[in-house]
Amino acid sequence: MRIVIAGAGKVGQTVAEQLTAEGHDVVIIDQSRARLEEVMNSMDVIGYCGSATNLSVLEEASAGTADVFLAVTTGDEINLLGCVFARKMGAGHTMARIRNPEYMDSVHVMRELTELSLALNPDQVAAEEISRVLQFPSAARVESFPDCGFELITFRLPGESRLCGLTLREMDRKFSDRVLVCAVERSGVVLIPRGEFVLREGDTVTVTGTQNNLRRFFSSAGAYRRPVKRVTIVGGSRISVYLTLLLEKTGIHTVILESSRERCDYLAEALPKADVICSDGTNTTALQEMGLTDADGFVTLTNLDENNIILGMFARRAGVEKVITKVNNARFAELMDDSLRASIISPKELVAEKIVAYVRSLSNTGDDSTMESMCYLGADKVVAAEFVVGAGFRGAGQKLKDMALRRDVILACVERNGKGAIPDGQTEILPGDRVIVVTTNRSIRALDEILASEKQA
Repeated sequence: MRIVIAGAGKVGQTVAEQLTAEGHDVVIIDQSRARLEEVMNSMDVIGYCGSATNLSVLEEASAGTADVFLAVTTGDEINLLGCVFARKMGAGHTMARIRNPEYMDSVHVMRELTELSLALNPDQVAAEEISRVLQFPSAARVESFPDCGFELITFRLPGESRLCGLTLREMDRKFSDRVLVCAVERSGVVLIPRGEFVLREGDTVTVTGTQNNLRRFFSSAGAYRRPVKRVTIVGGSRISVYLTLLLEKTGIHTVILESSRERCDYLAEALPKADVICSDGTNTTALQEMGLTDADGFVTLTNLDENNIILGMFARRAGVEKVITKVNNARFAELMDDSLRASIISPKELVAEKIVAYVRSLSNTGDDSTMESMCYLGADKVVAAEFVVGAGFRGAGQKLKDMALRRDVILACVERNGKGAIPDGQTEILPGDRVIVVTTNRSIRALDEILASEKQA
């Protein structure tokens, strides 16, 4: 596919890097010549210097012939207008990054008027991710597949867990809850484990199942944490507003610390159920006096990665069970200890991931199967992809025990007639089924590719 990206910032570069690696033709438009040269020197892309709203620049970049036009500059209006121009010129699909809540409130009307394929708000996406993690305290990350009714939960195996020392086969016998271990990261290496794999303390484990089965499993396995009821948020950003509204719907009370009096006045009016405190949230003494240790969760959402990391470390040492840290600079994330790295949120990375998943779904619409969605797990070393089985799938009509899957693939869920289940050897894969595939092979794009060749069998 041919992708034109307006904006060579963090999101644009991340998307371009992943899509070029997958063989797409990528063109980037940016007003900074220096930034363009940096991007073109680091990856195989073509760059054009100028604005996404400049028709001459769009014509020069052949935006009208793009399969996808993606606008991720820092300006909402530029992104929207650029998408309108590109669509009118003939672009197949248009996507825009939009941060202004007023625009997002009318996004459905806006998409209809502008023929916008996808609108993404980094702040809202980040808030939704944080909310999911807070509502499952044992998890470092939660990925949902609503069509199947399944969730993928990634967690670090504590020493007191009853799972330590068990093989996966023993785990299945000991714990009757229907969950499946999909992937395990150990010492920086991610594996798709089989029945004789032994779980150890410190493993980062990804399991899947329905929400109810997962909760029962975590409780019986000794990895369950009490539900989060009170969350302290440092920083009254847009993410804080979206997050507080989401948490209120689930009965979680929030306390927001913000140093700006003007911003506090706005937050108090917009979030009447929350406790808004005008105070420097980076003052650790003040945090202790305000009852930090009484909080079940602690979320750092200031504008500075350094402050977020330090506050996260402080909260962890103070005994707060669930700490979530917003970090945009990947280099900082690499330096953090394992306990904090497990619950890092990067709004830009999350948006880039959703954009790439959407583009992948567009490029996988053949007769064999359709990729509906995709996400990364295990430090982006594992892919979880949702497919709809087509009649052309080579394994259609076969039982799983008769299907030769690749060694680096596991079939995590099969949904049929609105009901999802973890498959066993007797499960048949039929056209129209929806399946979740977990694999360490990031190049898999079609469902036929999960089947082993003769060399792999």
